[in-house]
Amino acid sequence: MGPDSLAESAFEVLTAKNALKSSRDHLHDIVESRLVNDPDTAASWAGFAAGGQVSPDLTAALAGKLRQDEGFAARVEELVNRAMWRRRLLPRRDLLLGAGLVVAGSVAGAISAPFGEPRAQENVKRAEEAKARSKGLLVAKVEPQIRVDDAFGWAFAEPLSDLQVRDLLAVEGGPELGPLAGAARPVHIASNSFGKPYNFTRTRMTVVNHWPKPVLITDVRAEVKRTAPLSGALVWAGAQGGVPVIDLTFDLEEDEPRARAAKEDGTLGEPWTYGENVELEPGQTQPFNVVGRATTSLCEWYLKIDAEIGGEKQVFEVRDADGPFMTTAFAAHYRQRFSYEINGGTWVERGEGGMFR
Repeated sequence: MGPDSLAESAFEVLTAKNALKSSRDHLHDIVESRLVNDPDTAASWAGFAAGGQVSPDLTAALAGKLRQDEGFAARVEELVNRAMWRRRLLPRRDLLLGAGLVVAGSVAGAISAPFGEPRAQENVKRAEEAKARSKGLLVAKVEPQIRVDDAFGWAFAEPLSDLQVRDLLAVEGGPELGPLAGAARPVHIASNSFGKPYNFTRTRMTVVNHWPKPVLITDVRAEVKRTAPLSGALVWAGAQGGVPVIDLTFDLEEDEPRARAAKEDGTLGEPWTYGENVELEPGQTQPFNVVGRATTSLCEWYLKIDAEIGGEKQVFEVRDADGPFMTTAFAAHYRQRFSYEINGGTWVERGEGGMFR
């Protein structure tokens, strides 16, 4: 279906009483989000929303948006087809607009004032929206993701005390921090094996939509505060086996970090959201593997999720339970270093120096 005919069909659905309601409402939201924020089309859309009149200019404007974005066009066509054929919205041609005219009223019962709902339904809708706001429109849960094929360890801002060194060296049976786990929030380091080491934080983010209509996630960004890497002490377990796998990744040292796909050589490709939006139906959850990596800095960061809810753009922030995520590069020099001996199953003190090679 071409953009012009698809635009006409979209407005057929938006003005048809017997179209599949969920598809019609969803189509309304995504079309409105494209037109209402454009100064050139906002007035025409406002006229349509107020009185249900579809002007040739408004249809042409939607057709232009469809030409600009193939993903948007594909979603509109899917919703149009679903609304028309599941409810057999016929005859289609009888509902098409004449040049400069309002939708023909010849098909009895096919056209109604758009989006007019009885008072009871409006009250239900408001109650659902109020409930969603009390829960949080979008709620994100984050969980650390640690893999056995990661090379890993911990960095501390200050050298360990004599007592802490004694406790660490007494740990047996696995590369654990033991009693040090709660000391001054040590920063976990995971690293890969690509030439220049990329240290990263890997987390699973699951986003839940509590809004009673679909929510469109349009972007995921990272807000970052950068300082020098932690250099007090390095407690390094190293790789326990396997080749590290790099997931969808943020380069935290970019000016505006964007989620990107990593290539085989460790370099990052185009932003993940380029041409890809994630649409959540009501109650639907969507997991994300999030990796933030650094090469020169200690990065305190959190995520920003851009979403469109009911045609309105909103931003949601995601942090770790203890505050911002922490990702640190290796320092050039540590005042203390410890390494894990796999054969002996113990930590060994290694003195001052740089990262183990």
